[in-house]
Amino acid sequence: MDWIQLSLKTNKENADFVSEVLMGLGCVSVTFSDTNDDEIFEPPVGETPLWQFVTIAALFDVSTDQTFVKNSLKQICQIDEVEFELLKDRVWEDECKKDFHAMQFGRRVWICPSWEDSAQLPDDAVVINMDPGLAFGTGTHQTTDLCLQYLDENPPMGQSVIDYGSGSGILAIAAVKLGANRAVCVDNDPQAVIATRSNIENNQVGAKIIALHIDNEGQLEKVDLLIANILAKPLVGLCEHFSKLVKSGGKLVLSGILHEQLGMILDAYGEYFSGLKVVQKEDWCRVNGVRK
Repeated sequence: MDWIQLSLKTNKENADFVSEVLMGLGCVSVTFSDTNDDEIFEPPVGETPLWQFVTIAALFDVSTDQTFVKNSLKQICQIDEVEFELLKDRVWEDECKKDFHAMQFGRRVWICPSWEDSAQLPDDAVVINMDPGLAFGTGTHQTTDLCLQYLDENPPMGQSVIDYGSGSGILAIAAVKLGANRAVCVDNDPQAVIATRSNIENNQVGAKIIALHIDNEGQLEKVDLLIANILAKPLVGLCEHFSKLVKSGGKLVLSGILHEQLGMILDAYGEYFSGLKVVQKEDWCRVNGVRK
C-alpha cells in the first residue's frame, strides 16, 4: 500500500497540539524528530523532552485530500510550509536490512545480523549474532564501539565480568566469546533484560551469562572486569557501588561519557581506581582503570 507523508516544522511548545490536529485530519502515524541536531543526553527522570525545534512527519492514506489538509493546518495551527511526498509500498523489513550489515570492531570482533552469512567472515572472527532491536547497543554508537574495541584489545580470558547497564547484552556476549568464564548483565529497563536474554540464547552462551533487572541485582560477587556503558551522571552516582564490585587489581571500563564530562568522572573514580586512561572517539570517551 502506498502512503502520503506530510512533513512540517514547528517548535516544542506547539508539537503536541499540531500532532493532535494531524490525527484529527486522519493521519495514521505521527513521528517527531530533531530539526537542528540538538542532542538530549540526560533528561530528568519521568520526563519525555522535545528539542526546541521539531520536525513532524505524518502518514496519510494515498487518497487523502492534500489541499484540505494543508489549508486546515494553516487555519488551525498557522503553519504555512507543508511538504507532501509519495511513499511507495515496500517490504520495510528488507529496507532495514539494507542499512545494517556485519560490522568489525578491532581485529577480531564482528557483529553479524541474522540475514548475513557469518561463514563469509574471516576464519578467526569472533562473531556476535545480533539484529537491531528495541534495546540499545548493536555496536553502531561510538560508546559501544569503544567498549568492543577494549575487549578486542584486552581479551578477558578466564575472567569474571559484570556488564552494568547492559542494554542488548552485547558487551557481556563479546566478553564471553573472547574468553571470559562468566558474566552478569544488569539493567534497569525490563525491555533490555528481555532483549539480553534473547541475545544470550541466540548466541548460545546461556551457560556463562545471566541477565538481571537492577531490582533483582542482590549481592553480586566481585569480578575481574566491570564494564558500564551508561551516561556520565549515573556513572558518578554508581562510583562507590562499582568500587565494591571490582576485585583489587581488577579492571574497570566506563563509556557513555562526553568529553566535557571527563573531569567529573576522573575526580570520582580516581579515589578508587588507578591508572585512569582516556580514549576518545568523536565527542565520546572511554575511561579505563585498575582497582586500587
